[in-house]
Amino acid sequence: MPRLDDVARAAGVSKATASRALSGADGVSPATRAKVQRVADELGFRASGAARRLATGLTRTIGVLTPSVDRWYFGSVLHGIAHAADSHEHDVLLYDLGAFGHGGHEKFERFMRRGEVDGLVTITWSLVGGDLTRLAELSIPVATVGEPTPHTRSFCLDDDAAGRQATEHLVRLGHTDLLHLASQTEVQPFDASSSDRRKRAFEAVSAEHGLRMRPVRTVPTTLEGAHAVALHFLDRPDRPTGIVAGTDEVALGVMLAAHQLGIRVPEELSVVGVDDVPSAAPFGLTTIRQDPAQHGEDVVAWIMGAMRSRGRRGGDASQPDRSHTGYAPELVVRASTAPPRP
Repeated sequence: MPRLDDVARAAGVSKATASRALSGADGVSPATRAKVQRVADELGFRASGAARRLATGLTRTIGVLTPSVDRWYFGSVLHGIAHAADSHEHDVLLYDLGAFGHGGHEKFERFMRRGEVDGLVTITWSLVGGDLTRLAELSIPVATVGEPTPHTRSFCLDDDAAGRQATEHLVRLGHTDLLHLASQTEVQPFDASSSDRRKRAFEAVSAEHGLRMRPVRTVPTTLEGAHAVALHFLDRPDRPTGIVAGTDEVALGVMLAAHQLGIRVPEELSVVGVDDVPSAAPFGLTTIRQDPAQHGEDVVAWIMGAMRSRGRRGGDASQPDRSHTGYAPELVVRASTAPPRP
């Protein structure tokens, strides 16, 4: 294995200069840095992460805490984070806290003990409020994706606007008997989850238009779980003419149940979801679109900017950025909604 001495000798520079060039430290001209890197590539030399950190104080690693990796939302955010981190020549250190945060506190403590990342992203997960406060006190940029939080910089869909758009779409079509199927809350440490905000928006629009107020039903977030519940409440004569689902998975579960019960969508039942998952288009689901991958990319961009800013201030983090970015939802009309049958 080639050593740093070999690279320095071949490049005609001192070992200290070679180290600074390969670690990204200051004090090296662009031409020298490029020459040293070219020689290192030719020799097959790779600087260790520990050596790079000693020289620059950086690990070139972004930590991510997530409750799951196999659900559409979380996977999409991770895709955006990984893509953006790679473009900045950073690696991603993933901590899967367990489905919906079960057992996550122990993994969180393990992360806190290691703490070898330049920035941290938390994707909606279930930890106690004290843990969130501790994250905000880390001496690195910390951001949350999926929920607005006063503890850290945060990015997420404007869920109030999403719930309002979905409900108003059915009202404009002429529906007066609506039901909201809220997805089970996956995040608890915040004052209100995305599901809560969409529910409140539905209730507000219904009240504004004087609609019949059916009790909101909370169903499992998965297609399978929502489908099982929908089979029961759709198989009755007093079913609503329109359903606002908390997520696309819930909406697709409802559409499947309706099909099995012989209920025509949208002639006898209109259904609208939230997310615009890949399967929404082929099933003709009207939905509210969001782009979690873009959210992930934006978070990384913010972390990189925060790191540069801290570097200029000499690491001063006395006034952390706790602002929030809310993304405007987009209504995508497809074949699952229509005016109610006379």
